[in-house]
Formats: sequence, C-alpha cells, structure tokens
Amino acid sequence: MVWGGISSHGKVGLVVIRGNMNGQRYRDEVLNAVVVPYINNHPHRIIFQHDNARPHTARATVRLLRENNVEVMQWPALSPDLSPIEHVWDELGRRVRHRDPAPRNLQELENCLLDEWQNLPMAVISRYIHSMRRRCDAVLANHGGHTRY
Repeated sequence: MVWGGISSHGKVGLVVIRGNMNGQRYRDEVLNAVVVPYINNHPHRIIFQHDNARPHTARATVRLLRENNVEVMQWPALSPDLSPIEHVWDELGRRVRHRDPAPRNLQELENCLLDEWQNLPMAVISRYIHSMRRRCDAVLANHGGHTRY
C-alpha cells in the first residue's frame, strides 16, 4: 500500500507500507511519522483530509488527531472523485506505466513510485487542489448526483 500527502504548499511525502494497512499502522507509519509533524511544523493553517476508510475512522485515530490538534475535514462517504489526491494517484499511475523499462518487481516498483513522486511537478498538484471547489460545487448543484468529474 502507498500513502501520499499533498497540500497547496507542496508534497507531504510518500510512504510505502508493505503488507496490510490497519489502524495501528496508519497511526504509526503515516500520522505520527509524517502527517502530525508536517502540520505542527507548518506556518499556515492546514485542514487534514482523508477518506472514511476504517483505519482513518477508528476511535484511536480520531483521538490521536484530536490530541495533536489536527483539524480534520468532514468527508462524505463514497466520494473519492472529490479528493485531489485521487487525481494525483491517476497521474502517478500514468507516469509509472510509461516508464521504460517498466518495473519488474516490487522493489523496482517502489523505487519507480518514489522517483515519480519526487518528480511530480507542483503545478500538477496545484491544479487538482484548486479544482476541488469546482468539483464540490458541481456535486452540490447535482444534489449529490454524478458530475463530469
């Protein structure tokens, strides 16, 4: 599993997690290791957004974020198309698929992902982040129904 964070101020990081993700690993390897330090050391107000996956909504996860004063955006269920990171994942996937030679094993894939993440232009990320308001407005205008996004 791969976790990545983005903000309008830059890429937060890319974390490769071998094996299954659970609440404890999410808290240890993502939140405590990457998210909380990033937010606490950032000069601007940051609202953290993650989806409603079980590790994200576990009581211990909610408590950890609250104890670390991490403001979390309320997120509707079943709405990944609204999240800018989903569009970044698509972009990252395209870049990996166009690599020549293609990765031949998990280690090469991991290296490729880390390399492509590092080289992903901030302009691409900013475009997806700044389109979020349009996407949310479209969902509201369609009363929660399908949009072109």
